[in-house]
Amino acid sequence: MYGYCGKIVKVDLTTGSIVTESFDEDFARKYLGGNGFVAKLIYDNVALDADPLSPENGVAIAVGPMTDSAVWGTSRGHLGSMSPQTGLFADSNFGGDFGMALKRSGYEVVYVTGSSEKPVYVLVTDEGVSIEDASDVWGKGTEDTNEILEERTGKGAVAMSIGPGGENCIVFANICSGGRRHGVAGRGGIGAVMGSKKLKAVVARGNQKAEVYDADGLKAFLKEKLPELRQNKGGMTKVGTSALPNMINAKGILGTRNNQQETFDRWQDISGDFFLEKYKEKDIACHGCVLACGKTVKIDKGEFKGKSVKMAEYETLYAMGSMNDNADVVSIFIANYLCDDLGIDTISMGVTLSFVAECMERGILTEKDLGGTVNFDNGDAMADLIKKTVKRDGIGAYLAMGSRGIANHFGGDAYKYLYEVRGLEIPGHSARGLRGMGLAYSTSTRGGSHHDARPNYTTHADPTLGFETIPDYCVNSNYFTCLGDSLIVCRFIEEGMMKPPAVSEDMAVFLNHITGWDVNADDLKKIGERIYNLERLINTKRGVSRKDDALPYRVMNEPIPDGPAKGLYVSKEILDKMLDEYYELRGWNKDGLPTDEKLAELGLS
Repeated sequence: MYGYCGKIVKVDLTTGSIVTESFDEDFARKYLGGNGFVAKLIYDNVALDADPLSPENGVAIAVGPMTDSAVWGTSRGHLGSMSPQTGLFADSNFGGDFGMALKRSGYEVVYVTGSSEKPVYVLVTDEGVSIEDASDVWGKGTEDTNEILEERTGKGAVAMSIGPGGENCIVFANICSGGRRHGVAGRGGIGAVMGSKKLKAVVARGNQKAEVYDADGLKAFLKEKLPELRQNKGGMTKVGTSALPNMINAKGILGTRNNQQETFDRWQDISGDFFLEKYKEKDIACHGCVLACGKTVKIDKGEFKGKSVKMAEYETLYAMGSMNDNADVVSIFIANYLCDDLGIDTISMGVTLSFVAECMERGILTEKDLGGTVNFDNGDAMADLIKKTVKRDGIGAYLAMGSRGIANHFGGDAYKYLYEVRGLEIPGHSARGLRGMGLAYSTSTRGGSHHDARPNYTTHADPTLGFETIPDYCVNSNYFTCLGDSLIVCRFIEEGMMKPPAVSEDMAVFLNHITGWDVNADDLKKIGERIYNLERLINTKRGVSRKDDALPYRVMNEPIPDGPAKGLYVSKEILDKMLDEYYELRGWNKDGLPTDEKLAELGLS
């Protein structure tokens, strides 16, 4: 097969079994790679009653046909599992070089199940797969762990590891990959699943290259598309995502003080088009990428003074910044570095802090309840609260539950101040003011994620816009993201030259050059539909239905109080109307369940 190695390795940490399986072109055409392969493996192998932190749960790490190709942004990887944070399917696409290293090992998928008695890492190479002792790196942060394991396992090796957050099974623990640019699989707490298995890391290395059907045609098409990419995404090279606080605040939809308002009067302090002039060191890029959207910055105070770290991306500037009424950007750099190194998600951590701060401000939670305090506008305290969370120390024992866990534990009116869906905290794209995102969050298989249906600032930020076009937009955006995460290609590259949100013929041209297939946009759309329905099926078999396709109380009951988007919100009546249309477009019943007819049509029955 062109574009594929055709191998899956299954590792059972309980028994030590390592089994290699092959897949054929029919399987590849049906599930494509990455996201599709991950969803299929979780659906087929994880029992309906499996606790996410039990040995029966699995972690699937996959690459796709575009991985390690000439297409920019294809050194990435994708992983999925059953989430300890939501109890449902979770997947995460991550940057860096690990995906490229895995593809070069000759395997498309690593599927790990079971649980080891001692800390281990799985080594995947073109010479074979093994389970190795990780006792000496257990307890270390991801930065040291990746460096040690990459040096130990040879030239070209790239590791992805958990930190103490995953080891201690924090429900929003993440996984960080090494290589020249670090990548983070941040959402859903899959790092905790690895921790429950005593799986410290997966390391990949190899020299194999999947054969491309038409390399010259692919390079010619890339040359043709480069001007379009530079026009659409060229600004990413200068500032990455860090300039978004400026743009989003100007539209009146930047979540502030736990989303009590959506304008931040100190936005300039946390917007990269202002702070980068002072703090930026250099641009960093994933392997072979022309955008180089990553940056490094130097910390100029505190315990990490003088250290060069990865610049905080927009989601962290929002979660640790405006949501916490915190304009101290260096405290955000430190928080971002600590979360990555200790292995926890910055979005969930930041939004949980802002939720607790508001509950304490309103007297719903007290210092006596929590064994500590969280306040708005207190960046200096953030690093200590992150460390306490990872250790479950004092107030950290509650913060480690995530915002929904805290609300469920204490009860009362705390639920009114949550900003999450299915237990996953919502990122920085307004569920009230950005028209497409209310429905997108409510129906996302992940929960509060902006990567199932994508934010559209070109039109959906217009406060005069209604909701009539949103269901169709979300359905098509779901297909587009599923395909990008299956191919696998960076979202910015995908959006910059593959014409979102509809699946375009350009995407098919890229795939055909690599595989030698003759698919068109409609064929790809059907694959995207199959993958998204499979994700939904994983969740509906665990009880998800229309009742769960909901939004936070504030989003549905409290209009934005000020700014350009003043008055916007998503009422229950509006959400119900959008859900009816969304379900109909999907071929689901009124309760949000895929029908037998739709599943048969997609080959999922």
